[in-house]
Amino acid sequence: MSRTFRSFLVLLALAAMALPAASQDDDADLEDLLTQVGEQYARAYTAPLIHSWGANQNSALYHTAEIPESRLTVSFGIKVMGTNINEDDQTFRTVLEDVEVGDYFDGVSGTGDVVMEGPTIFGDTETAGTLTGYVGGLPVAQEEAIEGLIDTRWVPLFAPQLEVGGYFGVRGSLRWLPEIDLGDYGKTKYMGYGLSWSPNFLLKDLPVDVMVGFFNQQIDVGTIVETDASSLYLAASRKFSAFVVYGGFASESSTMDVSYTYEDDVVGEAEVSFETDGDMESRFTLGATLDTPVKLNAEMNVGTMVVYSAGLMFGF
Repeated sequence: MSRTFRSFLVLLALAAMALPAASQDDDADLEDLLTQVGEQYARAYTAPLIHSWGANQNSALYHTAEIPESRLTVSFGIKVMGTNINEDDQTFRTVLEDVEVGDYFDGVSGTGDVVMEGPTIFGDTETAGTLTGYVGGLPVAQEEAIEGLIDTRWVPLFAPQLEVGGYFGVRGSLRWLPEIDLGDYGKTKYMGYGLSWSPNFLLKDLPVDVMVGFFNQQIDVGTIVETDASSLYLAASRKFSAFVVYGGFASESSTMDVSYTYEDDVVGEAEVSFETDGDMESRFTLGATLDTPVKLNAEMNVGTMVVYSAGLMFGF
């Protein structure tokens, strides 16, 4: 199976997370690349994926704050999100100071610094990173590391979403993809759920619809990646003819666990496992919805990163 096609399966399993080929004739994939580097390199290399992934998961959670008091509503459709990463996120440089250089390079001894630098997972797919060892301020060893997996500044995600509600101002939401077996990658799972409540049926004189809610999601990619994202939000909306304008504020968190087997001539084979938190801790959302039987919405989310998202929902 070509790397492009295999990565396309991963893209589908990740709900449109782009992990395509760095080159058409290279059979490397994310796991193949990570097995060539240790934990410190992998942390810096995957950091943009971790930060953008959580930001995407916590996006497009709602398209209106209106929830009926005593009328059942059911809607389903698709939500699409994309995080814009900075150009600086396409490269990294990490310096390990006062370490035993021989732990990183075969045939070298002494205490010094190890400099790791190169493209991140979303960096140059033609240029490999490097590890350079310094003892007494002089370079004593250098090894080639890994190249980027995909050269991009946009990280996409999509999620099917089902919403059911309408009694006592309560609405439940579900994001789910069926389990997909990716062979050597293992099985990929996607599950998310949320609950929101609107007090407008108690406070009938409010000029806008308001609601509070939470959402939690998990995406597992085989045995390599496990993610968790949660959001607690406050939102308001107002309808103008066929359009709804909405906005909100959210407090959020996200984590990603990465696990793989590191294979090296110096240390041999070692299990690597680490957890990293996403950058986004809060956001402001502003969006608009075309409120017809087929609801189309678009929004912008601003925090430490900028996420654009849209949705197409059907229902009654």
